[in-house]
Amino acid sequence: MLKYLREDIKTLKSYEVNQEEFRVKLDANEGIEWMDGKNRYPDDSCTILKERLANKLGKKTSELLIGNGSSELIELVMKAYLEYGEIVVSISPTFSMYKLYTIINKGVYEEYPLKDMQKLDVEGFMEFVKLKKPKIIILSNPNNPTGSIISRENILRIVEDCDCMVILDEAYIEFADVEIQDYTREYKNLVVLRTFSKAYALAGIRLGYMIGNEEIIEYINRVRSPYNINTITQNLGLEALDNEVEIMKNISLIKIERERVFKKLKDLGFKPFPSQANFIFFKGKETLSYDLARKKILIRAFSGELKGYYRISIGRPEENDLALKAIEEALNETGHN
Repeated sequence: MLKYLREDIKTLKSYEVNQEEFRVKLDANEGIEWMDGKNRYPDDSCTILKERLANKLGKKTSELLIGNGSSELIELVMKAYLEYGEIVVSISPTFSMYKLYTIINKGVYEEYPLKDMQKLDVEGFMEFVKLKKPKIIILSNPNNPTGSIISRENILRIVEDCDCMVILDEAYIEFADVEIQDYTREYKNLVVLRTFSKAYALAGIRLGYMIGNEEIIEYINRVRSPYNINTITQNLGLEALDNEVEIMKNISLIKIERERVFKKLKDLGFKPFPSQANFIFFKGKETLSYDLARKKILIRAFSGELKGYYRISIGRPEENDLALKAIEEALNETGHN
């Protein structure tokens, strides 16, 4: 959206990649082939992957931007819109990289606390936004690390009423019990980010995508590095889209296991937070992660204001069983949680 765009980006030209057909290609300083065409740079536009995603989402390819994980896409929005000293607003607690990317891009990060670390007071948040006058709002939904979700009605209210760009980070949306949809055609100041790292279980290939108004995508594309998605990643993304049935089975299994792990943690005396993601957030004794690490079980331990809080990912049933058994043993060894 031109209104919020950095002044120096308005005249910036995108890096142009020659996509013409060829018999001999000697224009890109590529090496001599020796490994199945890997000497060639990847398709800069991710043409086939975009077409498949556009078909799946009911979008035009011009409404999509492919990123090296959704993390790269977060930073691209900031590169395109955030001027020195301008404010980025988010909620607390949330994904720690939002603050880091803001600082790297010379912005000022402000956070609004969730009530009981779960519920967003939308009225209070709107007042906070009016006070801070941010250039960008970024919301993780479902939220990492709490697993809570902001209703679509409240998200749209924020987008409508706030005079700034809104980044909606939906990395975990496939695990939520809500209809998956976006409103980027209706609202030019909204971009939605999704990833292949979570529901598609492809964190190792670093692949994400942005949905936005065509004008927004064109501007953000100006600050993207050329060839940011390698050929192998593009091919694996296509393979994942060919296996939607298997992906849906895994999502269903994770939802079932999420409820089972939640109940077991409650039975053990913890107070886990209800989750709409593929993890559960809970509070325990400060040595819990250390006790589990000694048993070769790793969960995420937080520090600072969240010291004593933990996030456990939902894995395969046998992995969850081993983790829950280790947690129970750790409690029995110390006598409290």
